Amino acid sequence: MNTPSFQGFTTPRRRPLTPGRRDHILPLFNSPASLKLGKLLESTAPEDLPKDLTLNEDYDPPRVWFQRDEDKKQNAEFTRRVDEMVTELKRLMKERRTDHELRVGEAGDREARIKRDMESLEAENRGVLEALKEELGAEEELSGALGKLQVAEKSGREAVAVLAQRKERLERVLEQKQRVVDEKRMVLAAQKAMNEPELRFFEHKMGLSIVGGGNHSLLTFVFTLISLSEPLRPFTITLDLSQRAYRATHCKPQLHNVSAHVDWLNETRDFHRFLKRIRQEFCSLYFNETI
Repeated sequence: MNTPSFQGFTTPRRRPLTPGRRDHILPLFNSPASLKLGKLLESTAPEDLPKDLTLNEDYDPPRVWFQRDEDKKQNAEFTRRVDEMVTELKRLMKERRTDHELRVGEAGDREARIKRDMESLEAENRGVLEALKEELGAEEELSGALGKLQVAEKSGREAVAVLAQRKERLERVLEQKQRVVDEKRMVLAAQKAMNEPELRFFEHKMGLSIVGGGNHSLLTFVFTLISLSEPLRPFTITLDLSQRAYRATHCKPQLHNVSAHVDWLNETRDFHRFLKRIRQEFCSLYFNETI
């Protein structure tokens, strides 16, 4: 009988009745008795078999379940492992629950800390906003003051420009007046140069002297050497030169036509001939008094 190589009896594949587990193929288990029986059937010739052992070709050796005790051990081991697994799961769940509680507590502390930080930041932001408002108010005040300063500066520049124009006008006026004064000085110098010989002649030969009073605008002309008996007898006339139109304020002895001579002087501005005319009037008055 040709039989394939005997591999031993195998345990049936079955699904353990454990809730929650997936299908798991149990390992093959071969007991020592089944292995020994198989080897005996494989190596022994039919004639060498025991007499009471009858075999035919259609005979199918029974599958003997030799691993009942082993299955019990395995079931006990499985139960133990399941219990250990359940215990481990309970331990893990407890640890995770404890860890979760710790995490929740830490999260609460962190949330409270974040809330305090937020409140502190809000208070700080309020302080910053108030400081910014104050700075903005100060900036507005400075802007207003700067605007006023700019207006004042503009007004000052305009005033300076007006003063500069006024200064230029005054300088031109002063320059014109200075030219007029210089021209008058030149004219007076020329007149002085022309009159000095005659004045010296009047002073030494005709007894004329010019006296200034306390008022610089008054000028007194004193004539002497008119009277033969009293050569030092003074004949005086005082003129007010404060205005362009001269006028006689005093005359001694009094001449009846002195106003006419002063009017002639204002028209001609000829002092030399005016003094000659006044001396002639004093001489005529003296001679008329002596006759």
